[in-house]
Amino acid sequence: MKHTPLYEAHVARKARIVDFAGWAMPLQYAGVLAEYHAVRTTAGLFDVSHMGRLHVEGPGAVSFLQRVTTSDVRQVAPLRSCYSMICNPEGGVKDDVFLSRWDEERFGVCVNASNLDKIRSWFSLQQRDGGEPVRIIDRSEDVAQLALQGPASRTLLSQHVTAALDELKPRHGLRGRVCGEDCLITRTGYTGELGYEVHVPAAGVCRVWDALLRSGETLGLMPAGLGARDLLRLDMGYLLYGQELTEAMTPIEANAEWVVSFSKGSFIGEPVLKRQVEQGTSRRLVAFELLDKAVPRRGMAVFVGDRQIGEVTSGNLSPVLQKGIGLAYVEPACARSGVAFDIDLRGRRLPARVVVPPMYKRPVRGRG
Repeated sequence: MKHTPLYEAHVARKARIVDFAGWAMPLQYAGVLAEYHAVRTTAGLFDVSHMGRLHVEGPGAVSFLQRVTTSDVRQVAPLRSCYSMICNPEGGVKDDVFLSRWDEERFGVCVNASNLDKIRSWFSLQQRDGGEPVRIIDRSEDVAQLALQGPASRTLLSQHVTAALDELKPRHGLRGRVCGEDCLITRTGYTGELGYEVHVPAAGVCRVWDALLRSGETLGLMPAGLGARDLLRLDMGYLLYGQELTEAMTPIEANAEWVVSFSKGSFIGEPVLKRQVEQGTSRRLVAFELLDKAVPRRGMAVFVGDRQIGEVTSGNLSPVLQKGIGLAYVEPACARSGVAFDIDLRGRRLPARVVVPPMYKRPVRGRG
């Protein structure tokens, strides 16, 4: 398995290490629930250095990314980010990504760890076919990435950064020094809480990790692993590649039409996606909650009466909501809020209903 620069720090904290997309990553430290509640109430610190970081640079960067992603990247100003998708010609999702613009001709594309090789090869192929004057640079090894998430994240990070965080809006970024390291700080994350992602040189990430954990200990900051991260994203109804998204599923089917800009002109997959918007699809992704206390799991069948109308892609018991929640692909007629159906839990039918995500509503805690 591959190791992030923080692997030894995880082992030293007695993290439970698992194989995640070929990476040795911490599933948990003190425990999934403790880490989940830390993020919801104070803060958690995640190592997300396993994510792929590709840079697209050059005078053709905008036209290249217009063609290979679903977003209108012309609308992304310098030091801003957007969530986007990369599709194949059939409209299926090759990856869901965070796209950041560093300046007029330089962009960063954060890809899922399991898809790095695939997307790097896809970008190279598309660059050769399209001929845009761009350079595709893999920065995954020399840049590490931390996610500091939770209501206390601003207070914590402000102790270590030379730049002011107060005016940093969601999906905006700034450059500054964190614990003496030159970093890019973006107000992004996948938990639904106030949070920041810190892009730091790999050689200095251990110093930043240790300093943040030491100073945050009195506030309740905890290192957090993949288990808590999955619970937190499910609360929000956020999509997970390999479950809600694959190359056989499109952004329209995944109820993510909002990431697709048809007004920008042609892009890879655009004809299929446009046709799906106009003519409909055979399935739609929905969020649901169980009406009885139980734990839904991926792969469970969804029924209306005796007819199967879909399948669960993600499910768990939300610790903060104390109810079973999940995501499922169902027939479009059953994809409206409030529609009732049953989840087959090992032969036992449990009533559920479609809800509008996020299932967890973050409490209003002042500005942020």
